[in-house]
Amino acid sequence: MLRELVPLLTALTVAAVVYAARERRRRRMRIAPPRPDLDMREICDAPALLEIERAALSSDDPRAAFRRAALENAVAALYLETIAACGVENTAEMLQGHTKMWQALREYLRLKYDDAVPDDWFDHFTGVARPYIREKVRLTHEFALHLDTGAERYARIYDELLQELLQEALAAPQKKSFVPPDFSHS
Repeated sequence: MLRELVPLLTALTVAAVVYAARERRRRRMRIAPPRPDLDMREICDAPALLEIERAALSSDDPRAAFRRAALENAVAALYLETIAACGVENTAEMLQGHTKMWQALREYLRLKYDDAVPDDWFDHFTGVARPYIREKVRLTHEFALHLDTGAERYARIYDELLQELLQEALAAPQKKSFVPPDFSHS
């Protein structure tokens, strides 16, 4: 008699596991912002962020406008980080300012639009943009020192790649996780 119940118990167990997995995925993918009524003053009172909020909320797609602002500040921070690594002084304060801006915008996007998960559009963008920007700065430096037109052409290619990457990040669905980029030279 117990042997006759084994297939039924197995089927019920499999069904319960599948149901639990589907529910967990559904809950994770559901867009449910914790604070949809949030305004930027509750995150930060920096005038620049309040101006970004005003402009973004008056756009057709506020979430995309906030994404763009977060990405633009991240790009500025990545350039400043790379320039500082080249030995240029007096970049720390500007780097800190842009970093605080993108962090505040990311938190705002998370709370108001439920638009931030680990390895999402932002993390993917910065993970790919960082080596692009390093190479562009290197090539621009090479051009400035030696008037190497080849370096200038390649630097422009990195501008195009960054623009494509920005458009992909703006269009990426909410809560989608990306595989982190692997630029290691094994």
